[in-house]
Amino acid sequence: MLIVSKDSIQSLLDKEREAHKSSKNTLTNQISELNNQISDLNKESTTQNARIANLESQLKKLETQLKIKEQENFTQKNTIDNLNSQLKNKTDSLVMLEAELLKYRPKPKPKKPEVVEDIKSGFKTVEIGEQVWMAENLNVSTFRNGDPIPQARTQEEWKKAGENKQAAWCYYDNNPANGKKYGKLYNYYATSDPRGLAPNGWHIPTDSEWKTLIKYLGGEDYAGKKMKSKSGWNSWTSDITCSNCKNWNAEYRSKTACHVCKDTRLNGRKTHSGNGTNSSGFSGLPAGERLWNKFYDIGELCTWWSSFGDVSVDSGIPYSCELNAWSTELIPSTLSPERGKSVRCVKD
Repeated sequence: MLIVSKDSIQSLLDKEREAHKSSKNTLTNQISELNNQISDLNKESTTQNARIANLESQLKKLETQLKIKEQENFTQKNTIDNLNSQLKNKTDSLVMLEAELLKYRPKPKPKKPEVVEDIKSGFKTVEIGEQVWMAENLNVSTFRNGDPIPQARTQEEWKKAGENKQAAWCYYDNNPANGKKYGKLYNYYATSDPRGLAPNGWHIPTDSEWKTLIKYLGGEDYAGKKMKSKSGWNSWTSDITCSNCKNWNAEYRSKTACHVCKDTRLNGRKTHSGNGTNSSGFSGLPAGERLWNKFYDIGELCTWWSSFGDVSVDSGIPYSCELNAWSTELIPSTLSPERGKSVRCVKD
């Protein structure tokens, strides 16, 4: 039997107490350290929470400012849209007002054509649109280089020149007095001669240039009246249809006699002036024409040659432009090159 003394037990107990005490102190120190760490973490958490709260507050302020800006932008957009609408209405009203005012604005008076004398050529000229035309028919007896143009004084000479495709000129009716008023009549071979019929600085107008003139003066239906002289053209007459029975149909006519026209369907004749207004300044006179065997239509007709340009006269029939007493038209036409016609030149 083991006998343990009291002192031994006491010693063991003391050692055990010391061990517990030491362990307790260690644990206490660890707990204290953990508590300190927790305290530090709590402090950091509080700081972070404060920062988060501050950021959240700033965010709310920014969101509030953004909403205010959006509202301002919306208000400004509405204001701009409203102003644009008012501006459009004002502009539309102004356009309508200008259109209304144009109705009452006096129309500008057309520029009166001014006929002047060309210093170099000695011919009267007139500006029509962007073209400068001679205001009288050509009346030269030499080519541009000075060579004489043969004058055909008889029917045989005129016919022979045409058959030989040679240049020729004549006076209407072979009367020099007609030349002073109307200029000379030329066959087409004179206008197409390489020695040049037109004076320096001038040329025979092309078909295109005649069309430009016609277009500027309002078209074929109106150009002629503006180009014809105010006097010198023969008058002409036309039947006057009976106003009483002109709309009757055939069946009614067969049953009813017209007491006004005695069934002739006519009620007299009306005289028309062949003269124009010469509002263009072109001063077209009825110079007539020449065939190989006769002159005709002085006082009633004038035709002017146009050039072929790059086309040979042998390859087709040359163009001309015609005025006549019984129409307001300027009529493009094609006639044989042997005929005698007037010539007008246009400036280069």
